[in-house]
Amino acid sequence: MKIVTTEMFSNKDIVEVKEAVFSEQVLSVNIVKDAISGIKGILGGKSNSYSEEFSKGRELALVALKSQAALLSANIIIDVCVDYNQFVNSDIVLIVVTARGTAAVIE
Repeated sequence: MKIVTTEMFSNKDIVEVKEAVFSEQVLSVNIVKDAISGIKGILGGKSNSYSEEFSKGRELALVALKSQAALLSANIIIDVCVDYNQFVNSDIVLIVVTARGTAAVIE
């Protein structure tokens, strides 16, 4: 299954547009990782723990999109967009990754 951020794919014609597909993934971040990430942020370093969580969320969201598109007999998802949000409660950090796209069939 191809996933593209554009409305077209190479020189292929879209023969059928199925419908929009969506995925929301919510991940909690380890409080110890948060503390280490905060220290690295103050010192100007890269937070690998946060990077890994955002990457994991994106992969989960794209897998879910592919699954939904496959159920619609699509072979491509076009115009894909992935958004990231973070919610902080008193003792927990949640990363929310939302993905959307349009399931379609190309020749």
